[in-house]
Amino acid sequence: MKRICLIAPGLLPVPATQGGAIETLMTSIVNQNELYKKLDLTVVTTFDDESKGLAESMRSTKFVLIPPTTASGRLKHDVKNAFIRRLFPPQRLSPSAFYNVALRNIRHESFDGVMFEGGPSSGITSFDNVFSGKMWYHLHYTPASDKPFFSSASRVFAVSDFAGKAWRMNCTSQQEVITVRNGIDISRFSHHIDAVERGRIRSSLGFADDDFVVIFCGRIMREKGVLELLQAISEINDRNVKLMIVGSADFGPSNSTPYVKAVVEKVSHIGSRVAYTGYVPNNQLYRYLKSADIEVVPSVCEDAAPLVPVEAMAAGLPLIVTRSGGIEEYTSPECAVIVERDGRIVESLSQAIVSLRGDRDRCNRMSRAGLIRAQRYSIRSMYEQFVAACE
Repeated sequence: MKRICLIAPGLLPVPATQGGAIETLMTSIVNQNELYKKLDLTVVTTFDDESKGLAESMRSTKFVLIPPTTASGRLKHDVKNAFIRRLFPPQRLSPSAFYNVALRNIRHESFDGVMFEGGPSSGITSFDNVFSGKMWYHLHYTPASDKPFFSSASRVFAVSDFAGKAWRMNCTSQQEVITVRNGIDISRFSHHIDAVERGRIRSSLGFADDDFVVIFCGRIMREKGVLELLQAISEINDRNVKLMIVGSADFGPSNSTPYVKAVVEKVSHIGSRVAYTGYVPNNQLYRYLKSADIEVVPSVCEDAAPLVPVEAMAAGLPLIVTRSGGIEEYTSPECAVIVERDGRIVESLSQAIVSLRGDRDRCNRMSRAGLIRAQRYSIRSMYEQFVAACE
Protein backbone atom coordinates (compact mmCIF):
# COMPACT_ATOMS: atom_id res chain seq x y z
CA MET A 1 0.00 0.00 0.00
CA LYS A 2 1.49 3.32 -1.11
CA ARG A 3 1.84 6.04 1.51
CA ILE A 4 0.62 9.26 -0.11
CA CYS A 5 0.31 12.79 1.25
CA LEU A 6 -2.07 15.26 -0.43
CA ILE A 7 -1.53 18.94 0.30
CA ALA A 8 -4.59 21.12 -0.31
CA PRO A 9 -4.24 24.69 -1.63
CA GLY A 10 -4.90 25.94 1.90
CA LEU A 11 -7.71 28.38 1.13
CA LEU A 12 -10.72 26.13 1.78
CA PRO A 13 -11.07 23.05 4.01
CA VAL A 14 -11.07 19.35 3.18
CA PRO A 15 -13.57 17.73 3.61
CA ALA A 16 -15.10 20.36 1.35
CA THR A 17 -17.58 22.03 3.71
CA GLN A 18 -17.14 25.38 1.93
CA GLY A 19 -17.07 24.14 -1.66
CA GLY A 20 -14.09 24.51 -3.98
CA ALA A 21 -13.42 22.40 -7.07
CA ILE A 22 -10.07 20.99 -5.94
CA GLU A 23 -11.27 20.52 -2.37
CA THR A 24 -14.37 18.65 -3.60
CA LEU A 25 -12.26 16.31 -5.75
CA MET A 26 -9.92 15.67 -2.81
CA THR A 27 -12.93 14.89 -0.63
CA SER A 28 -14.14 12.36 -3.21
CA ILE A 29 -10.76 10.60 -3.13
CA VAL A 30 -10.82 10.56 0.68
CA ASN A 31 -14.35 9.15 0.78
CA GLN A 32 -13.49 6.42 -1.72
CA ASN A 33 -10.38 5.55 0.25
CA GLU A 34 -12.52 5.17 3.35
CA LEU A 35 -14.49 2.53 1.43
CA TYR A 36 -11.74 0.69 -0.45
CA LYS A 37 -8.60 1.43 1.62
CA LYS A 38 -6.10 1.11 -1.24
CA LEU A 39 -3.85 3.97 -0.07
CA ASP A 40 -2.25 4.94 3.21
CA LEU A 41 -3.49 8.50 2.89
CA THR A 42 -2.56 11.72 4.67
CA VAL A 43 -4.29 15.02 3.87
CA VAL A 44 -2.87 18.40 4.89
CA THR A 45 -5.54 21.09 4.91
CA THR A 46 -6.94 24.13 6.63
CA PHE A 47 -10.22 23.55 8.47
CA ASP A 48 -13.43 24.89 9.95
CA ASP A 49 -15.51 23.37 12.74
CA GLU A 50 -17.62 21.25 10.39
CA SER A 51 -14.71 19.90 8.35
CA LYS A 52 -12.75 19.17 11.53
CA GLY A 53 -15.63 17.03 12.79
CA LEU A 54 -15.83 15.15 9.50
CA ALA A 55 -12.05 14.64 9.40
CA GLU A 56 -12.05 13.20 12.91
CA SER A 57 -14.67 10.64 11.85
CA MET A 58 -12.42 9.24 9.11
CA ARG A 59 -10.72 5.96 9.86
CA SER A 60 -8.50 5.35 6.81
CA THR A 61 -7.18 8.88 6.31
CA LYS A 62 -4.91 10.88 8.58
CA PHE A 63 -5.62 14.61 8.59
CA VAL A 64 -3.10 17.31 9.40
CA LEU A 65 -5.35 20.25 10.27
CA ILE A 66 -3.81 23.71 9.99
CA PRO A 67 -5.65 26.75 11.40
CA PRO A 68 -6.47 29.51 8.90
CA THR A 69 -3.62 32.01 8.63
CA THR A 70 -4.09 35.21 10.61
CA ALA A 71 -3.30 38.69 9.28
CA SER A 72 -0.15 38.81 11.44
CA GLY A 73 0.82 35.38 10.11
CA ARG A 74 0.51 36.58 6.53
CA LEU A 75 2.60 39.65 7.30
CA LYS A 76 5.30 37.55 8.98
CA HIS A 77 5.36 35.21 5.97
CA ASP A 78 5.71 38.07 3.49
CA VAL A 79 8.55 39.70 5.46
CA LYS A 80 10.39 36.37 5.78
CA ASN A 81 10.00 35.66 2.07
CA ALA A 82 11.35 39.11 1.16
CA PHE A 83 14.39 38.50 3.36
CA ILE A 84 15.08 35.03 1.91
CA ARG A 85 14.55 36.25 -1.66
CA ARG A 86 17.19 38.91 -1.17
CA LEU A 87 19.76 36.51 0.29
CA PHE A 88 18.97 33.44 -1.82
CA PRO A 89 17.35 34.54 -5.14
CA PRO A 90 17.19 31.01 -6.68
CA GLN A 91 14.96 29.69 -3.87
CA ARG A 92 11.39 28.78 -4.91
CA LEU A 93 9.45 30.07 -1.94
CA SER A 94 6.08 29.03 -0.57
CA PRO A 95 3.25 31.28 -1.81
CA SER A 96 1.58 31.35 1.62
CA ALA A 97 2.25 30.65 5.28
CA PHE A 98 0.04 27.56 4.98
CA TYR A 99 2.77 25.64 3.12
CA ASN A 100 5.41 26.52 5.71
CA VAL A 101 3.23 25.15 8.51
CA ALA A 102 2.38 22.11 6.38
CA LEU A 103 6.06 21.25 5.94
CA ARG A 104 6.79 21.63 9.64
CA ASN A 105 4.03 19.11 10.36
CA ILE A 106 5.11 16.41 7.91
CA ARG A 107 8.86 16.86 7.45
CA HIS A 108 9.71 13.85 9.64
CA GLU A 109 7.22 11.54 7.91
CA SER A 110 8.09 9.02 5.20
CA PHE A 111 5.92 9.07 2.06
CA ASP A 112 6.05 7.43 -1.36
CA GLY A 113 4.62 10.63 -2.85
CA VAL A 114 3.81 14.14 -1.61
CA MET A 115 1.39 15.88 -3.95
CA PHE A 116 0.51 19.53 -4.28
CA GLU A 117 -3.17 19.68 -5.22
CA GLY A 118 -3.05 22.83 -7.30
CA GLY A 119 -0.84 25.46 -5.72
CA PRO A 120 2.75 26.14 -6.83
CA SER A 121 3.39 24.11 -9.99
CA SER A 122 7.07 25.07 -9.98
CA GLY A 123 7.49 23.43 -6.58
CA ILE A 124 8.89 24.78 -3.31
CA THR A 125 12.60 24.37 -2.62
CA SER A 126 12.13 23.51 1.05
CA PHE A 127 9.75 20.65 0.18
CA ASP A 128 12.14 19.37 -2.53
CA ASN A 129 14.99 19.30 0.00
CA VAL A 130 12.97 17.21 2.49
CA PHE A 131 11.17 14.94 0.01
CA SER A 132 13.73 14.70 -2.77
CA GLY A 133 12.37 12.92 -5.86
CA LYS A 134 8.98 12.34 -4.21
CA MET A 135 7.23 15.64 -4.89
CA TRP A 136 4.25 15.26 -7.25
CA TYR A 137 1.82 17.74 -8.75
CA HIS A 138 -1.90 17.41 -9.54
CA LEU A 139 -2.56 19.53 -12.63
CA HIS A 140 -6.08 21.00 -12.52
CA TYR A 141 -5.60 23.67 -15.20
CA THR A 142 -4.25 24.09 -18.73
CA PRO A 143 -0.77 25.67 -18.78
CA ALA A 144 -0.49 28.74 -21.02
CA SER A 145 1.04 27.92 -24.41
CA ASP A 146 3.24 31.03 -24.53
CA LYS A 147 4.84 30.81 -21.10
CA PRO A 148 7.54 28.13 -20.67
CA PHE A 149 7.98 27.15 -17.02
CA PHE A 150 10.05 24.88 -14.76
CA SER A 151 8.69 22.38 -12.25
CA SER A 152 10.57 20.27 -9.72
CA ALA A 153 7.74 17.70 -9.60
CA SER A 154 8.85 14.16 -10.44
CA ARG A 155 5.33 13.04 -11.40
CA VAL A 156 2.31 14.95 -12.69
CA PHE A 157 -1.33 13.83 -12.60
CA ALA A 158 -3.25 15.71 -15.32
CA VAL A 159 -7.05 15.95 -15.35
CA SER A 160 -7.17 15.56 -19.15
CA ASP A 161 -4.92 14.52 -22.02
CA PHE A 162 -5.19 18.10 -23.28
CA ALA A 163 -3.85 19.58 -20.03
CA GLY A 164 -1.11 16.93 -19.88
CA LYS A 165 -0.02 17.66 -23.44
CA ALA A 166 0.12 21.40 -22.70
CA TRP A 167 2.30 20.64 -19.66
CA ARG A 168 4.73 18.52 -21.70
CA MET A 169 4.97 21.17 -24.42
CA ASN A 170 5.66 24.07 -22.05
CA CYS A 171 7.47 22.62 -19.04
CA THR A 172 11.24 22.94 -19.43
CA SER A 173 11.88 20.03 -17.04
CA GLN A 174 10.96 16.43 -17.72
CA GLN A 175 8.37 14.55 -15.66
CA GLU A 176 6.17 11.50 -15.97
CA VAL A 177 2.69 12.85 -16.85
CA ILE A 178 -0.32 10.59 -16.22
CA THR A 179 -3.95 11.40 -17.04
CA VAL A 180 -6.36 10.87 -14.14
CA ARG A 181 -9.81 12.05 -15.20
CA ASN A 182 -12.07 13.81 -12.75
CA GLY A 183 -15.23 12.17 -11.47
CA ILE A 184 -18.51 13.10 -9.83
CA ASP A 185 -21.08 11.49 -7.58
CA ILE A 186 -23.39 10.47 -10.42
CA SER A 187 -26.25 9.56 -8.08
CA ARG A 188 -26.43 13.18 -6.90
CA PHE A 189 -27.48 14.31 -10.38
CA SER A 190 -29.70 11.40 -11.39
CA HIS A 191 -32.44 12.08 -8.81
CA HIS A 192 -35.89 12.16 -10.40
CA ILE A 193 -38.24 15.11 -10.09
CA ASP A 194 -41.84 14.83 -11.22
CA ALA A 195 -43.74 17.16 -13.53
CA VAL A 196 -45.25 19.07 -10.62
CA GLU A 197 -41.83 19.87 -9.11
CA ARG A 198 -40.40 20.74 -12.53
CA GLY A 199 -43.30 23.09 -13.16
CA ARG A 200 -42.96 24.68 -9.73
CA ILE A 201 -39.26 25.43 -10.22
CA ARG A 202 -39.88 26.85 -13.69
CA SER A 203 -42.72 28.99 -12.42
CA SER A 204 -40.54 30.37 -9.60
CA LEU A 205 -38.12 31.59 -12.27
CA GLY A 206 -40.82 33.04 -14.50
CA PHE A 207 -40.74 30.20 -17.05
CA ALA A 208 -43.72 28.31 -18.46
CA ASP A 209 -44.06 24.56 -19.05
CA ASP A 210 -43.86 25.01 -22.83
CA ASP A 211 -40.74 27.21 -22.74
CA PHE A 212 -37.46 25.77 -24.07
CA VAL A 213 -35.13 26.38 -21.13
CA VAL A 214 -31.37 26.56 -21.61
CA ILE A 215 -29.26 26.35 -18.45
CA PHE A 216 -25.77 27.68 -17.74
CA CYS A 217 -24.25 26.34 -14.54
CA GLY A 218 -20.84 27.38 -13.30
CA ARG A 219 -18.60 30.23 -12.25
CA ILE A 220 -19.65 33.67 -13.46
CA MET A 221 -16.38 34.78 -15.01
CA ARG A 222 -15.13 35.93 -18.39
CA GLU A 223 -13.44 32.62 -19.23
CA LYS A 224 -16.76 30.78 -18.99
CA GLY A 225 -18.41 32.79 -21.80
CA VAL A 226 -21.53 33.87 -19.90
CA LEU A 227 -21.88 37.19 -21.73
CA GLU A 228 -21.50 35.44 -25.08
CA LEU A 229 -24.32 33.06 -24.17
CA LEU A 230 -26.52 35.93 -23.02
CA GLN A 231 -25.96 37.69 -26.33
CA ALA A 232 -26.77 34.46 -28.20
CA ILE A 233 -30.08 34.16 -26.34
CA SER A 234 -30.96 37.80 -27.06
CA GLU A 235 -30.45 37.22 -30.80
CA ILE A 236 -32.88 34.29 -30.96
CA ASN A 237 -36.26 35.50 -32.18
CA ASP A 238 -38.20 32.69 -30.48
CA ARG A 239 -39.49 34.29 -27.27
CA ASN A 240 -40.08 30.86 -25.73
CA VAL A 241 -36.34 30.18 -25.64
CA LYS A 242 -35.31 31.09 -22.09
CA LEU A 243 -32.04 31.01 -20.14
CA MET A 244 -31.40 29.98 -16.54
CA ILE A 245 -28.03 31.07 -15.09
CA VAL A 246 -26.93 29.20 -11.97
CA GLY A 247 -23.68 30.12 -10.26
CA SER A 248 -21.50 32.76 -8.68
CA ALA A 249 -18.07 34.26 -9.19
CA ASP A 250 -16.49 31.60 -7.00
CA PHE A 251 -17.29 28.04 -5.90
CA GLY A 252 -19.74 29.24 -3.27
CA PRO A 253 -21.61 32.37 -2.22
CA SER A 254 -19.31 35.26 -3.06
CA ASN A 255 -19.10 38.99 -3.48
CA SER A 256 -19.88 40.68 -6.76
CA THR A 257 -17.16 41.31 -9.34
CA PRO A 258 -17.06 43.67 -12.35
CA TYR A 259 -17.87 40.70 -14.60
CA VAL A 260 -20.80 39.60 -12.43
CA LYS A 261 -22.10 43.18 -12.53
CA ALA A 262 -21.85 43.13 -16.34
CA VAL A 263 -23.78 39.85 -16.43
CA VAL A 264 -26.48 41.18 -14.11
CA GLU A 265 -26.80 44.31 -16.26
CA LYS A 266 -27.16 42.18 -19.40
CA VAL A 267 -29.75 39.98 -17.69
CA SER A 268 -31.72 43.07 -16.74
CA HIS A 269 -31.53 44.37 -20.31
CA ILE A 270 -32.84 41.11 -21.81
CA GLY A 271 -35.63 40.92 -19.24
CA SER A 272 -37.96 38.00 -18.47
CA ARG A 273 -36.26 35.61 -20.90
CA VAL A 274 -33.40 35.17 -18.40
CA ALA A 275 -33.41 34.14 -14.74
CA TYR A 276 -30.26 34.44 -12.62
CA THR A 277 -30.42 32.27 -9.48
CA GLY A 278 -26.99 33.03 -8.05
CA TYR A 279 -25.20 30.32 -6.06
CA VAL A 280 -27.01 27.00 -5.57
CA PRO A 281 -25.52 24.28 -3.27
CA ASN A 282 -24.18 21.30 -5.21
CA ASN A 283 -26.65 18.91 -3.59
CA GLN A 284 -29.55 20.99 -4.95
CA LEU A 285 -28.26 21.49 -8.50
CA TYR A 286 -30.10 18.48 -9.88
CA ARG A 287 -33.45 20.21 -9.31
CA TYR A 288 -32.47 23.05 -11.65
CA LEU A 289 -30.79 20.77 -14.19
CA LYS A 290 -33.87 18.56 -14.33
CA SER A 291 -36.02 21.66 -14.87
CA ALA A 292 -34.08 22.68 -18.00
CA ASP A 293 -34.19 21.25 -21.54
CA ILE A 294 -30.52 21.58 -22.53
CA GLU A 295 -27.27 22.84 -21.01
CA VAL A 296 -24.75 25.13 -22.71
CA VAL A 297 -21.08 25.23 -21.67
CA PRO A 298 -19.74 28.23 -23.65
CA SER A 299 -16.15 28.32 -22.33
CA VAL A 300 -13.95 30.80 -24.18
CA CYS A 301 -10.73 29.53 -22.56
CA GLU A 302 -8.91 26.19 -22.74
CA ASP A 303 -10.91 24.53 -19.95
CA ALA A 304 -8.79 21.66 -18.64
CA ALA A 305 -11.61 19.39 -17.46
CA PRO A 306 -14.78 21.11 -16.26
CA LEU A 307 -17.19 18.85 -14.41
CA VAL A 308 -20.27 20.81 -15.51
CA PRO A 309 -20.69 18.78 -18.75
CA VAL A 310 -20.44 15.52 -16.80
CA GLU A 311 -23.05 16.71 -14.32
CA ALA A 312 -25.33 17.66 -17.23
CA MET A 313 -24.90 14.22 -18.84
CA ALA A 314 -25.64 12.53 -15.52
CA ALA A 315 -28.84 14.57 -15.31
CA GLY A 316 -29.82 13.53 -18.85
CA LEU A 317 -29.38 16.94 -20.49
CA PRO A 318 -28.30 17.37 -24.13
CA LEU A 319 -25.24 19.58 -24.35
CA ILE A 320 -23.87 22.43 -26.43
CA VAL A 321 -20.17 22.99 -25.71
CA THR A 322 -17.32 24.96 -27.21
CA ARG A 323 -14.23 23.28 -28.61
CA SER A 324 -12.27 23.99 -25.48
CA GLY A 325 -9.45 22.18 -23.73
CA GLY A 326 -10.45 18.80 -22.33
CA ILE A 327 -14.21 19.21 -22.79
CA GLU A 328 -14.25 17.03 -25.91
CA GLU A 329 -12.53 14.22 -23.98
CA TYR A 330 -15.31 14.12 -21.41
CA THR A 331 -18.20 14.47 -23.87
CA SER A 332 -18.89 12.97 -27.32
CA PRO A 333 -20.69 14.00 -30.55
CA GLU A 334 -23.55 11.67 -29.57
CA CYS A 335 -24.41 13.81 -26.54
CA ALA A 336 -22.90 17.23 -27.29
CA VAL A 337 -23.06 19.76 -30.13
CA ILE A 338 -19.61 21.34 -30.45
CA VAL A 339 -19.21 24.95 -31.58
CA GLU A 340 -16.00 26.80 -32.36
CA ARG A 341 -14.46 29.47 -30.12
CA ASP A 342 -13.99 32.06 -32.83
CA GLY A 343 -15.37 35.41 -33.91
CA ARG A 344 -18.71 33.78 -34.72
CA ILE A 345 -19.23 32.14 -31.33
CA VAL A 346 -22.41 34.09 -30.52
CA GLU A 347 -24.00 33.20 -33.85
CA SER A 348 -22.87 29.58 -33.53
CA LEU A 349 -24.38 29.27 -30.06
CA SER A 350 -27.67 30.76 -31.29
CA GLN A 351 -27.84 28.38 -34.23
CA ALA A 352 -27.05 25.35 -32.08
CA ILE A 353 -29.74 26.26 -29.54
CA VAL A 354 -32.34 26.81 -32.27
CA SER A 355 -31.42 23.51 -33.94
CA LEU A 356 -32.00 21.54 -30.72
CA ARG A 357 -35.14 23.51 -29.94
CA GLY A 358 -36.67 22.19 -33.15
CA ASP A 359 -35.54 18.57 -32.88
CA ARG A 360 -37.02 16.79 -29.87
CA ASP A 361 -36.01 13.35 -31.18
CA ARG A 362 -32.38 14.41 -31.39
CA CYS A 363 -32.54 15.82 -27.87
CA ASN A 364 -33.89 12.51 -26.60
CA ARG A 365 -31.09 10.58 -28.33
CA MET A 366 -28.48 12.94 -26.88
CA SER A 367 -29.99 12.57 -23.44
CA ARG A 368 -29.75 8.78 -23.54
CA ALA A 369 -26.18 8.91 -24.88
CA GLY A 370 -25.16 11.34 -22.14
CA LEU A 371 -26.57 9.14 -19.38
CA ILE A 372 -24.48 6.24 -20.67
CA ARG A 373 -21.29 8.28 -21.11
CA ALA A 374 -21.54 9.86 -17.66
CA GLN A 375 -20.96 6.43 -16.12
CA ARG A 376 -17.30 6.66 -17.18
CA TYR A 377 -16.73 9.58 -14.82
CA SER A 378 -17.86 8.27 -11.46
CA ILE A 379 -15.85 9.03 -8.35
CA ARG A 380 -15.08 5.30 -8.11
CA SER A 381 -13.50 5.43 -11.58
CA MET A 382 -11.48 8.52 -10.61
CA TYR A 383 -10.27 6.84 -7.43
CA GLU A 384 -9.17 3.68 -9.26
CA GLN A 385 -7.24 5.77 -11.81
CA PHE A 386 -5.68 7.80 -8.98
CA VAL A 387 -4.54 4.68 -7.14
CA ALA A 388 -3.08 3.21 -10.34
CA ALA A 389 -1.21 6.44 -11.03
CA CYS A 390 0.25 6.35 -7.51
CA GLU A 391 1.59 2.88 -8.28
